Amino acid sequence: MKPVQEKWDIIKNAVITDYGISQIAVKLWIDPMEYYSETDDTVTIILPNDKANIIELLTEKYRDFFIIAIYETLNNEYEVKFIADEKKPQEESNNQKIVQEKESTNTSLIKKYTFDNFVTGNNEFAVSACLAVAETAGTDSNTYNPLYIYGGSGLGKTHLMHAIGNYLNEHNPSLKILYVTSENFTNDVVNSLRSDKKYNTDSMSALKDKYRNVDVLLIDDIQFVIGKEATQVEFFNTFNALFENGKSIIISSDKHPKYMEFLDERYLTRFQMGLQVDVQPPNYETRKAILIQLNQKHGNKISDEILTYITDNISSNIRELEGAYNKLIALSRISSDEITLEMAKNSLKDIINPNKTKVINFDVILDEVSKHYNISINDILSTKKNKEIATARQIVMYLCDKLTEDTKSNIGKKMKKDHATVIHNINKVKESIENDPSFEKNIDSLIKTITSL
Repeated sequence: MKPVQEKWDIIKNAVITDYGISQIAVKLWIDPMEYYSETDDTVTIILPNDKANIIELLTEKYRDFFIIAIYETLNNEYEVKFIADEKKPQEESNNQKIVQEKESTNTSLIKKYTFDNFVTGNNEFAVSACLAVAETAGTDSNTYNPLYIYGGSGLGKTHLMHAIGNYLNEHNPSLKILYVTSENFTNDVVNSLRSDKKYNTDSMSALKDKYRNVDVLLIDDIQFVIGKEATQVEFFNTFNALFENGKSIIISSDKHPKYMEFLDERYLTRFQMGLQVDVQPPNYETRKAILIQLNQKHGNKISDEILTYITDNISSNIRELEGAYNKLIALSRISSDEITLEMAKNSLKDIINPNKTKVINFDVILDEVSKHYNISINDILSTKKNKEIATARQIVMYLCDKLTEDTKSNIGKKMKKDHATVIHNINKVKESIENDPSFEKNIDSLIKTITSL
């Protein structure tokens, strides 16, 4: 057995204890790390393949820790590198532990939202990125600034925003943290302007003091600020003031900044300066895990058969999933009998209609692509050659070919294109999917949205 291999458990434990790695970080990142090999000067650490997309992040965060721990354990210098093992998928963490809640210094934060009770599922990269920011926010090590979290309604963006704030309050209580919704931010700006105009006060100075004298600013649903000129200007100036002073900014929105309508180039540039992560709709396993977690919290009052029924029939977002479960819990409290599957079906008939046939057709796809890219249907169906419009047009053709029974000729008639053009555009999308992982991810997100309607 080689030296590092023999002392591997000691080395891992030294990294955890010497550098104060948090419990959730140990669970997500350190525990899955395994010794792989060593030469005279290099140690290779292997991770499950589902960590492949964050190898660079883990290298940046933990490489030096392992180098020092190995040296202090063996008195010998080694380089350290991380690789992903395609044959070793990690068992999905269920994140069931509940951390002891600590009184928040920011009363706007909801203490129940933590990393520990967020069911990671198919959103591991988003959770990992948020945790990485939480661990370094307010310090010179925070390279992911701003953090821009985006995704559809009810997928867990707000949970992650509060989880970051609560983590900071627990692990770095000296930091001044401010969480605010875009609605509250807008109201503060409007009220300050009115007060200054009506009463000749200096409320704007107080506003600037509130938002610019913080270490970490979290603004939820930033899309509602866009288009409100005075609010936009104040946010822009606040962003610049915080960023230039090395403060951390975390933003959430319903879509990627490049797809936000009426977004000025200067905002787009700033939103894309740091890291953008998307929160995906929950897959089947994640939906079931969320329901199991809720059920454990309520003493397992709902049978697994009913949980499976809900999982099978609600796929759009977490909010609807929890709403259905909470409705059954309310029913269990007023009923003396055990909740049966038939009772559950009857109670949820306004939420779940299993007999409703999902119809995916040209109009549905056109509408969803239009909403996803913030491009009007008229523009998609036009002859405009703008790159964004042309790409959306190609995606409509590709999705119609993939998700409907329409022939390419029929797709061409609806798009007012000939058969050869339809084939060419479909192939262009396929080529982009093969060569551009972010484009592929975007298409997958669209397909999930359309098929879950």
